[in-house]
Amino acid sequence: MEKVIFDTNAYRYLAGNKTNRQINKIIQKLKDRERKNNIESLMSPIVAKELLAHVANKKDPSYNKCLKAIKALYYHSGTDKQINIIPTSELLISKAFFNQEISSKVETHKAFGQILLHLAKNPSEYTFKKFQRTLNLNAKHVKEAEDGFASEMKKFLKEIDPNCVDWKVFKDEPEKRKKALEDVRSEKSSIGIATGYLYMVYLLLIQDGKLPNKPESEILEEIAPMAKEFLEIFPEPISLYKVVMENLINSEFNLFENSRSNFVWDIHLMFNVGQNTIQNSKIIFVTSDKAMIKSALNTNNKNTILTFDEYMEYLGLK
Repeated sequence: MEKVIFDTNAYRYLAGNKTNRQINKIIQKLKDRERKNNIESLMSPIVAKELLAHVANKKDPSYNKCLKAIKALYYHSGTDKQINIIPTSELLISKAFFNQEISSKVETHKAFGQILLHLAKNPSEYTFKKFQRTLNLNAKHVKEAEDGFASEMKKFLKEIDPNCVDWKVFKDEPEKRKKALEDVRSEKSSIGIATGYLYMVYLLLIQDGKLPNKPESEILEEIAPMAKEFLEIFPEPISLYKVVMENLINSEFNLFENSRSNFVWDIHLMFNVGQNTIQNSKIIFVTSDKAMIKSALNTNNKNTILTFDEYMEYLGLK
């Protein structure tokens, strides 16, 4: 058995300008071939979150494409009764390092499944009215998360170069730029990123009542030994995170422009790429994102990460 996960753009590409009938037809054909190849599709809550953010407002330029992509996403990974969901990064980390489950995240994922079902099955005015508040909250959370990520990266640039202007660092200072890149590429940098993820999950588990509240210093002391193991289990998201940091150092890469801050979701999705298995099943990840593909293969050339067309060929549909 193999498990396949599509990223957001793979579903947008699949749905494209197709009619609902055409989407039904291609999804059925896709699922039939996957069954013959012993492949099961899993829905990523991150992909759901991104697509749902674009249908909260009908004036969103991506509204129609994302609504069709939601239909493709739901019926690719589910039926009218249930959907197969892969845990997000927080749940994967909490299980791997603390052997705990974050109840609030599990409930959120189930809620996403229900909203996706209703929008895929009957995207009527009544359906949107019923879920409008949740859709608005999700869109707000997506925007805040993207802005927060961009702000953190801007803070990072200011820390390595207090004289930086906007997103330009080390102007006419090639040696300092070289040193900054060496620091980003170091194991120390990787451990710092891993520690950040572990700390974030620890706080979520405190909020969930699964771990006792402690001072920050005690939490950091407790999770410090886990960071190196984190790099062994989840090297792919760390790799992409560092690619973003390198891009910021090497160019005036404004994360607030051209939807670049959605790198935060790509990094989350990279937790589903790699040699970790789901129920002893190999993972196939489908994306056309060049940074994700390059990062995944540079981390481990055995990773199965395919474009949509390559996946169709893998199934024998091309």
